[in-house]
Amino acid sequence: MKLFDTVKDIFTKTEVTEESFEYESIDSFLAKRQGQEEEGPGDDVVYKCDQIVDATYQMEDLRVEYEMVTSYFTDIQTIEELPQNVRQEITDIAKKIAFLENETTQFLHSDDRISDENFRMIQGVEKELTEIFGRLKDLEDMDMKIKRDMKHLEAEKNTQEYLQRSIEDRQSRLRLFLTVFGTVSVLLIVTLAVVGLLTENSMLVPVLLIILVVVAMTALIVVTYRNLSYEFKMSEARENRAIGLMNKVKIKYINNTSTLEYLYGKYKIKSLREMEYLYEQYLIMVDEVRKYQRTTGDLRELSEALTKLLFTYGVKDPDIWTKQSVALIDSREMVEVKHSLNVRRQKLREQIAYNEELRLSGLKDIREMLKANPGLREQVKRELEIYHINLQ
Repeated sequence: MKLFDTVKDIFTKTEVTEESFEYESIDSFLAKRQGQEEEGPGDDVVYKCDQIVDATYQMEDLRVEYEMVTSYFTDIQTIEELPQNVRQEITDIAKKIAFLENETTQFLHSDDRISDENFRMIQGVEKELTEIFGRLKDLEDMDMKIKRDMKHLEAEKNTQEYLQRSIEDRQSRLRLFLTVFGTVSVLLIVTLAVVGLLTENSMLVPVLLIILVVVAMTALIVVTYRNLSYEFKMSEARENRAIGLMNKVKIKYINNTSTLEYLYGKYKIKSLREMEYLYEQYLIMVDEVRKYQRTTGDLRELSEALTKLLFTYGVKDPDIWTKQSVALIDSREMVEVKHSLNVRRQKLREQIAYNEELRLSGLKDIREMLKANPGLREQVKRELEIYHINLQ
Protein backbone atom coordinates (compact mmCIF):
# COMPACT_ATOMS: atom_id res chain seq x y z
CA MET A 1 0.00 0.00 0.00
CA LYS A 2 2.85 2.40 0.79
CA LEU A 3 4.28 2.02 -2.73
CA PHE A 4 0.85 2.67 -4.26
CA ASP A 5 0.36 5.76 -2.06
CA THR A 6 3.79 7.08 -3.04
CA VAL A 7 3.11 6.66 -6.77
CA LYS A 8 -0.34 8.23 -6.36
CA ASP A 9 1.18 11.17 -4.50
CA ILE A 10 3.65 11.82 -7.33
CA PHE A 11 0.90 12.21 -9.91
CA THR A 12 -1.53 14.07 -7.67
CA LYS A 13 -1.79 17.85 -8.11
CA THR A 14 -0.34 19.87 -5.26
CA GLU A 15 -2.99 21.62 -3.20
CA VAL A 16 -2.75 24.17 -0.44
CA THR A 17 -5.47 23.47 2.10
CA GLU A 18 -7.14 25.97 4.39
CA GLU A 19 -5.45 24.34 7.35
CA SER A 20 -2.06 25.33 5.90
CA PHE A 21 -2.90 28.82 4.60
CA GLU A 22 -5.86 30.87 5.76
CA TYR A 23 -5.66 33.81 3.35
CA GLU A 24 -6.95 34.47 -0.15
CA SER A 25 -4.81 33.62 -3.16
CA ILE A 26 -2.97 36.24 -5.20
CA ASP A 27 -5.42 35.73 -8.09
CA SER A 28 -8.37 36.64 -5.87
CA PHE A 29 -6.43 39.43 -4.21
CA LEU A 30 -5.37 41.02 -7.49
CA ALA A 31 -8.80 40.54 -9.06
CA LYS A 32 -10.23 42.98 -6.55
CA ARG A 33 -7.67 45.64 -7.43
CA GLN A 34 -6.52 44.93 -10.93
CA GLY A 35 -9.41 43.09 -12.59
CA GLN A 36 -6.97 40.21 -13.21
CA GLU A 37 -5.33 42.18 -16.03
CA GLU A 38 -1.71 41.54 -16.82
CA GLU A 39 0.48 44.49 -16.03
CA GLY A 40 2.70 45.71 -18.84
CA PRO A 41 4.97 48.72 -19.43
CA GLY A 42 1.90 50.90 -20.02
CA ASP A 43 0.61 50.13 -16.51
CA ASP A 44 4.02 51.02 -15.10
CA VAL A 45 3.75 54.44 -16.77
CA VAL A 46 0.44 55.08 -14.96
CA TYR A 47 1.93 53.87 -11.68
CA LYS A 48 5.00 56.09 -12.09
CA CYS A 49 2.77 59.09 -12.91
CA ASP A 50 0.80 58.40 -9.72
CA GLN A 51 4.07 58.18 -7.81
CA ILE A 52 5.28 61.52 -9.19
CA VAL A 53 1.97 63.29 -8.48
CA ASP A 54 1.68 61.82 -4.97
CA ALA A 55 5.26 62.85 -4.17
CA THR A 56 4.68 66.36 -5.57
CA TYR A 57 1.52 66.90 -3.51
CA GLN A 58 3.24 65.54 -0.43
CA MET A 59 6.12 68.00 -0.93
CA GLU A 60 3.71 70.91 -1.37
CA ASP A 61 1.98 70.11 1.93
CA LEU A 62 5.29 69.53 3.67
CA ARG A 63 6.73 72.82 2.39
CA VAL A 64 3.68 74.72 3.69
CA GLU A 65 4.27 73.12 7.09
CA TYR A 66 8.00 73.84 6.84
CA GLU A 67 7.35 77.51 6.04
CA MET A 68 4.99 77.71 9.01
CA VAL A 69 7.64 76.28 11.36
CA THR A 70 10.23 78.64 9.87
CA SER A 71 7.78 81.51 10.44
CA TYR A 72 7.71 80.56 14.13
CA PHE A 73 11.50 80.85 14.24
CA THR A 74 11.26 84.27 12.57
CA ASP A 75 8.72 85.35 15.19
CA ILE A 76 11.05 84.20 17.98
CA GLN A 77 13.90 86.20 16.45
CA THR A 78 11.60 89.24 16.14
CA ILE A 79 10.59 88.95 19.79
CA GLU A 80 14.18 88.51 21.00
CA GLU A 81 15.33 91.58 19.03
CA LEU A 82 12.62 93.91 20.38
CA PRO A 83 13.72 96.97 22.43
CA GLN A 84 14.11 96.33 26.13
CA ASN A 85 11.13 98.46 27.12
CA VAL A 86 8.83 96.57 24.70
CA ARG A 87 10.20 93.23 25.93
CA GLN A 88 9.46 94.30 29.47
CA GLU A 89 5.87 95.22 28.57
CA ILE A 90 5.43 91.83 26.86
CA THR A 91 6.94 90.06 29.85
CA ASP A 92 4.64 91.86 32.29
CA ILE A 93 1.52 90.83 30.36
CA ALA A 94 2.87 87.28 29.93
CA LYS A 95 3.47 87.00 33.68
CA LYS A 96 -0.13 87.99 34.38
CA ILE A 97 -1.37 85.43 31.86
CA ALA A 98 0.91 82.75 33.34
CA PHE A 99 -0.31 83.61 36.84
CA LEU A 100 -3.97 83.28 35.86
CA GLU A 101 -3.24 80.05 33.98
CA ASN A 102 -1.45 78.69 37.04
CA GLU A 103 -4.39 79.62 39.24
CA THR A 104 -6.73 77.98 36.78
CA THR A 105 -4.53 74.90 36.58
CA GLN A 106 -4.51 74.48 40.34
CA PHE A 107 -8.28 74.75 40.34
CA LEU A 108 -8.62 72.19 37.57
CA HIS A 109 -6.15 69.77 39.10
CA SER A 110 -8.72 68.85 41.67
CA ASP A 111 -9.68 66.05 39.27
CA ASP A 112 -6.52 65.87 37.09
CA ARG A 113 -8.29 65.39 33.77
CA ILE A 114 -5.37 66.12 31.39
CA SER A 115 -1.93 67.71 31.76
CA ASP A 116 -1.23 71.43 31.32
CA GLU A 117 0.78 70.65 28.21
CA ASN A 118 -2.09 68.74 26.61
CA PHE A 119 -4.56 71.45 27.59
CA ARG A 120 -2.45 74.16 25.94
CA MET A 121 -1.91 71.99 22.87
CA ILE A 122 -5.66 71.46 22.33
CA GLN A 123 -6.27 75.13 23.07
CA GLY A 124 -3.74 76.13 20.41
CA VAL A 125 -5.28 73.99 17.65
CA GLU A 126 -8.94 74.15 18.68
CA LYS A 127 -10.04 75.93 15.47
CA GLU A 128 -8.30 73.33 13.32
CA LEU A 129 -9.45 70.23 15.20
CA THR A 130 -12.05 69.15 12.64
CA GLU A 131 -9.39 69.14 9.91
CA ILE A 132 -6.85 67.46 12.21
CA PHE A 133 -9.29 64.71 13.19
CA GLY A 134 -10.12 64.09 9.53
CA ARG A 135 -6.49 63.92 8.50
CA LEU A 136 -5.51 61.60 11.35
CA LYS A 137 -8.45 59.31 10.57
CA ASP A 138 -7.52 59.14 6.87
CA LEU A 139 -3.88 58.39 7.69
CA GLU A 140 -4.72 55.75 10.32
CA ASP A 141 -7.24 54.07 8.00
CA MET A 142 -4.66 54.08 5.21
CA ASP A 143 -2.04 52.67 7.61
CA MET A 144 -4.33 49.74 8.49
CA LYS A 145 -5.18 49.13 4.83
CA ILE A 146 -1.53 49.19 3.76
CA LYS A 147 -0.49 46.84 6.59
CA ARG A 148 -3.31 44.48 5.64
CA ASP A 149 -2.22 44.52 1.99
CA MET A 150 1.41 43.93 2.96
CA LYS A 151 0.33 40.99 5.13
CA HIS A 152 -1.65 39.52 2.21
CA LEU A 153 1.26 39.96 -0.18
CA GLU A 154 3.83 38.53 2.24
CA ALA A 155 1.56 35.54 2.86
CA GLU A 156 1.09 35.02 -0.88
CA LYS A 157 4.84 35.16 -1.46
CA ASN A 158 5.34 32.49 1.23
CA THR A 159 2.57 30.38 -0.33
CA GLN A 160 4.22 30.45 -3.74
CA GLU A 161 7.62 29.58 -2.24
CA TYR A 162 5.98 26.61 -0.51
CA LEU A 163 4.38 25.50 -3.77
CA GLN A 164 7.68 25.76 -5.62
CA ARG A 165 9.45 23.62 -3.02
CA SER A 166 6.61 21.09 -3.25
CA ILE A 167 6.84 20.99 -7.06
CA GLU A 168 10.61 20.56 -6.99
CA ASP A 169 10.20 17.72 -4.50
CA ARG A 170 7.64 15.97 -6.73
CA GLN A 171 9.86 16.42 -9.80
CA SER A 172 12.77 14.93 -7.89
CA ARG A 173 10.63 11.93 -6.91
CA LEU A 174 9.44 11.56 -10.52
CA ARG A 175 13.03 11.37 -11.75
CA LEU A 176 13.88 8.83 -9.07
CA PHE A 177 10.76 6.79 -9.84
CA LEU A 178 11.55 6.82 -13.58
CA THR A 179 15.13 5.68 -12.92
CA VAL A 180 14.06 2.84 -10.61
CA PHE A 181 11.15 1.78 -12.85
CA GLY A 182 13.34 1.84 -15.95
CA THR A 183 16.09 -0.19 -14.27
CA VAL A 184 13.62 -2.79 -12.98
CA SER A 185 11.97 -3.00 -16.40
CA VAL A 186 15.30 -3.52 -18.18
CA LEU A 187 16.32 -6.21 -15.67
CA LEU A 188 12.93 -7.92 -16.12
CA ILE A 189 13.26 -7.89 -19.92
CA VAL A 190 16.81 -9.28 -19.72
CA THR A 191 15.63 -11.97 -17.28
CA LEU A 192 12.79 -12.98 -19.57
CA ALA A 193 15.13 -13.08 -22.54
CA VAL A 194 17.58 -15.32 -20.66
CA VAL A 195 14.76 -17.59 -19.49
CA GLY A 196 13.47 -17.81 -23.06
CA LEU A 197 16.89 -18.83 -24.38
CA LEU A 198 17.39 -21.42 -21.67
CA THR A 199 13.90 -22.93 -21.97
CA GLU A 200 13.65 -22.35 -25.71
CA ASN A 201 10.22 -20.77 -25.11
CA SER A 202 9.12 -17.56 -26.83
CA MET A 203 9.05 -14.59 -24.44
CA LEU A 204 8.16 -12.05 -27.15
CA VAL A 205 4.66 -11.32 -25.84
CA PRO A 206 5.69 -10.70 -22.19
CA VAL A 207 8.63 -8.57 -23.36
CA LEU A 208 6.40 -6.50 -25.66
CA LEU A 209 3.87 -6.03 -22.86
CA ILE A 210 6.62 -4.82 -20.53
CA ILE A 211 7.95 -2.45 -23.20
CA LEU A 212 4.43 -1.13 -23.79
CA VAL A 213 3.96 -0.50 -20.06
CA VAL A 214 7.36 1.23 -19.90
CA VAL A 215 6.52 3.49 -22.86
CA ALA A 216 3.10 4.37 -21.41
CA MET A 217 4.54 5.05 -17.98
CA THR A 218 7.37 7.13 -19.45
CA ALA A 219 4.89 9.20 -21.48
CA LEU A 220 2.76 9.77 -18.37
CA ILE A 221 5.79 10.83 -16.37
CA VAL A 222 6.99 13.22 -19.12
CA VAL A 223 3.55 14.86 -19.36
CA THR A 224 3.29 15.13 -15.57
CA TYR A 225 6.83 16.56 -15.38
CA ARG A 226 6.02 19.20 -18.03
CA ASN A 227 2.81 20.14 -16.22
CA LEU A 228 4.79 20.53 -13.02
CA SER A 229 7.32 22.76 -14.83
CA TYR A 230 4.47 24.93 -16.08
CA GLU A 231 2.99 25.12 -12.57
CA PHE A 232 6.43 26.09 -11.25
CA LYS A 233 6.74 28.94 -13.77
CA MET A 234 3.26 30.20 -12.95
CA SER A 235 4.07 30.06 -9.24
CA GLU A 236 7.26 32.04 -9.86
CA ALA A 237 5.27 34.63 -11.82
CA ARG A 238 2.79 34.98 -8.95
CA GLU A 239 5.61 35.31 -6.45
CA ASN A 240 7.33 37.99 -8.55
CA ARG A 241 4.01 39.77 -8.92
CA ALA A 242 3.50 39.73 -5.15
CA ILE A 243 7.04 41.03 -4.57
CA GLY A 244 6.54 43.79 -7.14
CA LEU A 245 3.29 44.89 -5.53
CA MET A 246 4.88 44.70 -2.10
CA ASN A 247 7.66 47.08 -3.18
CA LYS A 248 5.07 49.54 -4.47
CA VAL A 249 3.00 49.30 -1.30
CA LYS A 250 6.11 49.82 0.86
CA ILE A 251 6.69 53.24 -0.73
CA LYS A 252 3.17 54.31 0.24
CA TYR A 253 3.68 52.78 3.70
CA ILE A 254 6.87 54.78 4.34
CA ASN A 255 5.23 58.04 3.25
CA ASN A 256 2.04 57.42 5.21
CA THR A 257 3.88 56.29 8.35
CA SER A 258 6.29 59.24 8.24
CA THR A 259 3.41 61.71 8.01
CA LEU A 260 1.50 59.93 10.79
CA GLU A 261 4.53 59.83 13.09
CA TYR A 262 5.21 63.51 12.41
CA LEU A 263 1.64 64.44 13.41
CA TYR A 264 1.79 62.19 16.49
CA GLY A 265 5.01 63.96 17.51
CA LYS A 266 3.61 67.38 16.70
CA TYR A 267 0.55 66.89 18.94
CA LYS A 268 2.33 64.59 21.41
CA ILE A 269 -0.21 61.79 21.04
CA LYS A 270 -0.17 58.12 20.05
CA SER A 271 -3.47 57.86 18.16
CA LEU A 272 -6.56 59.69 16.93
CA ARG A 273 -8.52 58.19 19.82
CA GLU A 274 -6.14 59.82 22.31
CA MET A 275 -6.59 63.18 20.55
CA GLU A 276 -10.38 62.80 20.73
CA TYR A 277 -10.15 61.92 24.42
CA LEU A 278 -7.98 64.98 25.12
CA TYR A 279 -10.51 67.18 23.33
CA GLU A 280 -13.41 65.72 25.32
CA GLN A 281 -11.58 66.43 28.58
CA TYR A 282 -10.53 69.85 27.32
CA LEU A 283 -14.17 70.85 26.73
CA ILE A 284 -15.08 69.82 30.26
CA MET A 285 -12.13 71.79 31.64
CA VAL A 286 -12.92 74.86 29.51
CA ASP A 287 -16.43 74.89 30.92
CA GLU A 288 -14.97 74.74 34.42
CA VAL A 289 -12.45 77.46 33.53
CA ARG A 290 -15.24 79.78 32.38
CA LYS A 291 -17.03 79.30 35.67
CA TYR A 292 -13.80 79.87 37.59
CA GLN A 293 -12.81 82.98 35.63
CA ARG A 294 -16.05 84.74 36.56
CA THR A 295 -14.54 85.28 39.99
CA THR A 296 -10.80 85.39 39.15
CA GLY A 297 -10.77 87.81 36.18
CA ASP A 298 -10.88 87.59 32.43
CA LEU A 299 -7.89 85.88 30.83
CA ARG A 300 -9.22 86.80 27.39
CA GLU A 301 -8.51 90.51 27.84
CA LEU A 302 -4.86 89.86 28.69
CA SER A 303 -4.53 87.44 25.76
CA GLU A 304 -5.99 90.00 23.36
CA ALA A 305 -3.68 92.70 24.74
CA LEU A 306 -0.62 90.48 24.26
CA THR A 307 -1.74 89.50 20.74
CA LYS A 308 -2.25 93.14 19.76
CA LEU A 309 1.12 94.19 21.18
CA LEU A 310 3.04 91.40 19.42
CA PHE A 311 1.26 92.06 16.12
CA THR A 312 2.12 95.76 16.36
CA TYR A 313 5.84 94.91 16.54
CA GLY A 314 5.84 92.55 13.54
CA VAL A 315 5.12 89.11 14.99
CA LYS A 316 3.24 87.28 12.21
CA ASP A 317 1.45 84.71 14.37
CA PRO A 318 0.98 86.31 17.79
CA ASP A 319 -1.92 84.09 18.88
CA ILE A 320 0.30 81.10 19.66
CA TRP A 321 2.26 83.09 22.27
CA THR A 322 -0.80 83.56 24.44
CA LYS A 323 -0.69 79.75 24.81
CA GLN A 324 3.08 79.80 25.47
CA SER A 325 3.34 82.75 27.82
CA VAL A 326 5.92 80.94 29.99
CA ALA A 327 8.37 80.95 27.05
CA LEU A 328 8.13 84.76 26.94
CA ILE A 329 9.12 84.89 30.60
CA ASP A 330 11.67 82.07 30.99
CA SER A 331 14.54 81.81 28.48
CA ARG A 332 14.90 78.09 29.25
CA GLU A 333 11.33 77.50 28.09
CA MET A 334 12.10 79.45 24.91
CA VAL A 335 15.08 77.14 24.32
CA GLU A 336 12.73 74.15 24.62
CA VAL A 337 10.36 75.73 22.09
CA LYS A 338 13.27 76.26 19.67
CA HIS A 339 14.41 72.66 20.14
CA SER A 340 10.92 71.33 19.44
CA LEU A 341 10.68 73.45 16.29
CA ASN A 342 14.13 72.26 15.18
CA VAL A 343 13.08 68.62 15.56
CA ARG A 344 9.93 69.26 13.55
CA ARG A 345 11.85 71.09 10.84
CA GLN A 346 14.43 68.30 10.56
CA LYS A 347 11.70 65.67 10.14
CA LEU A 348 10.01 67.83 7.49
CA ARG A 349 13.31 68.20 5.61
CA GLU A 350 13.78 64.43 5.62
CA GLN A 351 10.25 63.85 4.30
CA ILE A 352 10.67 66.50 1.60
CA ALA A 353 13.98 64.93 0.51
CA TYR A 354 12.42 61.44 0.42
CA ASN A 355 9.52 62.61 -1.75
CA GLU A 356 11.81 64.58 -4.05
CA GLU A 357 13.84 61.40 -4.53
CA LEU A 358 10.61 59.53 -5.36
CA ARG A 359 9.60 62.22 -7.87
CA LEU A 360 12.99 62.23 -9.62
CA SER A 361 13.09 58.42 -9.59
CA GLY A 362 9.66 58.30 -11.25
CA LEU A 363 10.75 60.72 -13.99
CA LYS A 364 13.95 58.74 -14.56
CA ASP A 365 12.04 55.45 -14.81
CA ILE A 366 9.62 56.90 -17.39
CA ARG A 367 12.55 58.13 -19.52
CA GLU A 368 14.16 54.69 -19.36
CA MET A 369 10.83 53.03 -20.29
CA LEU A 370 10.62 55.29 -23.34
CA LYS A 371 14.13 54.25 -24.41
CA ALA A 372 13.32 50.57 -23.94
CA ASN A 373 9.81 50.81 -25.47
CA PRO A 374 9.65 53.59 -28.13
CA GLY A 375 6.15 52.37 -29.04
CA LEU A 376 4.88 53.75 -25.73
CA ARG A 377 5.72 57.34 -26.70
CA GLU A 378 2.12 58.34 -27.56
CA GLN A 379 0.66 56.68 -24.45
CA VAL A 380 3.31 58.27 -22.23
CA LYS A 381 2.59 61.65 -23.80
CA ARG A 382 -1.13 61.27 -23.08
CA GLU A 383 -0.55 60.17 -19.50
CA LEU A 384 1.87 63.04 -18.84
CA GLU A 385 -0.69 65.51 -20.18
CA ILE A 386 -3.44 64.01 -17.99
CA TYR A 387 -1.23 64.24 -14.90
CA HIS A 388 0.25 67.64 -15.94
CA ILE A 389 3.79 66.29 -15.68
CA ASN A 390 6.75 67.84 -17.49
CA LEU A 391 9.32 65.18 -18.35
CA GLN A 392 12.06 67.71 -19.02
